[in-house]
Amino acid sequence: NKKGLFLTFISIAIVAAMIAIFTPSNISLEKDVSAVKARVENVDNYVFDLENVYLENTLNAIGRRAIIALIDYMQEETIRTGTEVFLADFHAAFSEVLLNGTINRIPIDNLIDPNIMTGNTYNDTLNEIKNKSQKAFNVDTTFTAITANGIIVRQLTPWFVNVEMDVSFSVTTAEGTATWTRNVTIITDISIERLRDP
Repeated sequence: NKKGLFLTFISIAIVAAMIAIFTPSNISLEKDVSAVKARVENVDNYVFDLENVYLENTLNAIGRRAIIALIDYMQEETIRTGTEVFLADFHAAFSEVLLNGTINRIPIDNLIDPNIMTGNTYNDTLNEIKNKSQKAFNVDTTFTAITANGIIVRQLTPWFVNVEMDVSFSVTTAEGTATWTRNVTIITDISIERLRDP
């Protein structure tokens, strides 16, 4: 009788120990899930801001710089040649200055004074966004190359130049837990009030 009671007690103790050892802890899983959820929400907010705020504000600011650089270029070329110089294809010139800081493949800042576009092209700013998002959010932001064909420039009203640009990008967390891919059209109206008339 005593042996049976002792063996039963030992069996129950072994089974209880096995259950305690091999049962996963839900507490650590819940903490991991909430941490991943918070991380995904933070990166999702970054992607939303990138798509709806940063890219448009960047296009507006850099587009205004490009227009100012083109005005300065026409004035400098008029002085240099002694005849009035105009842009034969504003769309092509604007797109080249906006994306590369060049006109006819020559850095526009070599032709004007002061430097306006050096380090301030749209592509330079996208690289800056990419680097800062890597440091701030630990994400990899990749932009597809933008071409002049993806840019539309028109003057719809007397005091604004309307610019549309197709931008494709993806954002991936460093852990690879989530990826966002977007193809967006960025639209902005650049004020030309108070700019010098070339």
